[in-house]
Amino acid sequence: MKHNSHGSVATKDKLFKELDEETVFACMINWIIHKMQQEATTKVRFRTANKIYQVILQYNGKKLRVKDLEVIAENDDEFVLYDWGAETNFDNLTTEKMQQGMDCADNRNKQRHDQVIEVDEVMEELFDIPVEITAEDMEMINEFLNV
Repeated sequence: MKHNSHGSVATKDKLFKELDEETVFACMINWIIHKMQQEATTKVRFRTANKIYQVILQYNGKKLRVKDLEVIAENDDEFVLYDWGAETNFDNLTTEKMQQGMDCADNRNKQRHDQVIEVDEVMEELFDIPVEITAEDMEMINEFLNV
């Protein structure tokens, strides 16, 4: 795969929605180093084996500064790092698009979390309903178990 100073030829024009997380992360870091305005800062998210981190990066000259590294989720394979806009790629990336991607992802993560809580509440309600077993039911159960 050929590389140039602003991203790989293979991924430069590809939409971020079509790329895996690792490739998008590499594109974002490359963009920060080569295209982001000097002294500007941006948040970046990345996944490790068991944690999801968010960090603020600032590129100044030849130095990439890391600030405010924080764990934002643990052991969550379904956590969405970014929900990219339909046309976002390396060439049109901006710090605003990065933030929008995180904001949209946060909305998706919140909806997923709310759905999980809702299902848990329904399951709790189902298990709280007392089950009455009649004498006829017991006879059938005993018959089935050959007791």
